[in-house]
Amino acid sequence: MDYKYKSLFDLWEKSCIKYSDLTAFSDNQEQIQITFKQAFRELCFLTQQFKKFGLSRYDHICLFACNTPRWLILEQAIITLGAVCVSKTSEINIKELDYVFNNSDSSALITDKKEIINHFLALDNFRQNVKFVIYIGNESCEYSSLDEFNRIYNLNDILKNLTDETPLKTDWQEEPFDTAYINYTSGTSSSPKGAMLPNIGMSYVVEELQKFNNIKAGNTFVVTFPLSSAGGKSFNLLCFSQGCRIMYTPYKEFYEVIDKYKPQYLHCAPKIMQTMHEKLMTALRNKSLIFQYTYAVAFKISGIIQRLERKYSFCSKSLIPVKKLLDKKIYKQIRNTLLTDETIVFVGSAHLAKPLEDYFDIIGIPLVQHYGLTETTGLAVSNSLESQKKHPYTVGVAFEGTTIKIIDPETHKEMPAGEVGLITLGGVEILQEYYKNPEATKKAILEKHFLNTGDLGYVNKEGYLVVLSRYDDVIVMSNGYNVYTPLLENEAKDSEFVNQLAIAGHGKPYLTAVIVLNTDEYKMWCEKNSVTELEPNKNEKFKSFLIENLNEKIKRKNDWKYYEKLKKVYFANEPFTVENGLLTGTLKVKYKKVINTYEKEIEKLYKEK
Repeated sequence: MDYKYKSLFDLWEKSCIKYSDLTAFSDNQEQIQITFKQAFRELCFLTQQFKKFGLSRYDHICLFACNTPRWLILEQAIITLGAVCVSKTSEINIKELDYVFNNSDSSALITDKKEIINHFLALDNFRQNVKFVIYIGNESCEYSSLDEFNRIYNLNDILKNLTDETPLKTDWQEEPFDTAYINYTSGTSSSPKGAMLPNIGMSYVVEELQKFNNIKAGNTFVVTFPLSSAGGKSFNLLCFSQGCRIMYTPYKEFYEVIDKYKPQYLHCAPKIMQTMHEKLMTALRNKSLIFQYTYAVAFKISGIIQRLERKYSFCSKSLIPVKKLLDKKIYKQIRNTLLTDETIVFVGSAHLAKPLEDYFDIIGIPLVQHYGLTETTGLAVSNSLESQKKHPYTVGVAFEGTTIKIIDPETHKEMPAGEVGLITLGGVEILQEYYKNPEATKKAILEKHFLNTGDLGYVNKEGYLVVLSRYDDVIVMSNGYNVYTPLLENEAKDSEFVNQLAIAGHGKPYLTAVIVLNTDEYKMWCEKNSVTELEPNKNEKFKSFLIENLNEKIKRKNDWKYYEKLKKVYFANEPFTVENGLLTGTLKVKYKKVINTYEKEIEKLYKEK
């Protein structure tokens, strides 16, 4: 196929010319505001500076940082010179960052944390071989006193030499089919692997996303995904290519920022959608009892209308006034406590639980789901606003130049439409290989540019993809039954008492779960039921209640089986986070890590009477 963009540099150049004076990047305080023209000037300037620092074609440079307005500029300057950007969020464990730097054979480091700089400067091998270190944090950087190391620079100092006379051009060397990124997988079920992603793959993904999403110039996009994730990066570049202002904020300030700036676009993981649901329900509880009762009745009516429309593919004119009335009098008052009526939420990282999708549809918050992996340079399948309404619970159709095949996990025989199998994807966006890992490459790439995603799913008769679970997440119980735990977890997480959970039971006679409680809901339950025992693992009355509550929700799953139910639970004493290694950078639970972390507690559940 013919490509709109010849490369990432081509995408940047065209966007910066078209949207020259609009704001491209901003922090949440608007202390840093960079126009498209300024961004391109910085890109050209940094390209030349990197050359002066000794950066060469095919060098690998690690970028370890939290989201920042200059992240995309820095990495594009690296790629423009034909070098390769290796990125990770700086919030993860230093051991993993050390592994990524050394495994990727990187020769330079860019980071926003002085602790990371000090860690690497203490290593003799690093000081001897690294070409340069650039600090991009806001604080002054005090690093280890090493007289022989004089190749550390502060980005702010470098940019002081940038003027309006700096040429808006560069002798760029990037090639479309060269490697632009080595993105290390988050390791939900294994050690991180470095996926080598092609330059043309990312520009192709952006080009295809434009066809599904009507992103308007001048609107605001607030970033939640880390820019080290391929999916998060591709959506940033989509908004950049369409002239949006991209605003970066720490997640802890996310809700304050969306309240202040009223963004038109959000890109969220399902975990954030769950948190959003909880905040909207809290807003409901703060309303009068009369309003809460009216809402409950309205929601039931809307649920009936929703099912009728989906089942019979019609929207009777007589129902339209009812929907508009309920929206104006009820739902608008709830959703506007968080979002405006213009906000569109794009959902990635994993498929959204059905109850959550139903909820946001009823309350009038438009959603668009899409699908992809690190290994697909972020995304390969997408819905539009219209198709998400027509084909709920799907993640969309393949990009124009991408092929979906559903195959039998054992025989690799292609499955007919509607049958569950292993999802495989083919296209120019597929990784070239895993860096220095031929065994993993052989397992993942079935044929040239064709990826074994490791996900189970099916394509419905209309051609829309439904993602079910990770193939590796299948639990084989001692009775021989196979259980796809993410499907159960999606239903169980609809409980107001659950913030996070992971279901266990491999080789066991029944299922158990490790749960991170919603402590506010738990305390309210204890008060309401006159329970004085606040330690949840000792509160047998609450345990019994919650297990019954969760199993009722699990039973809503399509084709529910009698053995797909929880018998015992353990309450974790801390949340699953990126910092403690139990969440990926895109907020997906590292299932095996959670099970290993709580191995002793889980084993006790099977020994208790």
